[in-house]
Amino acid sequence: MGESSASWLRSRQSNVVGGRVHRHVVKLTDEQELAVQAAARVQGVTVARLLADSALKAPRASVSREDLTELFAVTKLIAALGRNVNQLAKVANATGELAPETEATLASVRRVFDRVRTLPRELTGT
Repeated sequence: MGESSASWLRSRQSNVVGGRVHRHVVKLTDEQELAVQAAARVQGVTVARLLADSALKAPRASVSREDLTELFAVTKLIAALGRNVNQLAKVANATGELAPETEATLASVRRVFDRVRTLPRELTGT
């Protein structure tokens, strides 16, 4: 069997110029050790490789249906606020005076902005 046809069977990581010089010691309970060994066996890798791969995997962002629903609602709210602000600006430009509802509309804009600012933290759980 040639090297190219068997490369997908390789269970070791490829060599790195200079080698891997950093080492870490991890202490586990008996139960944790059994679980880690079983997971490594299932994946066909060493325990060290399993732990390193698990730590280095990029977290995948997942957005729930509820989160998407809220994002769409916020988008619609921002669009509505934008229309209101444009109408108020049109009146102010035409008359030189602010409409009475300008203050309430700007307060709504501030509330929506504050809500939008908190969404990333809520969605990512940080």
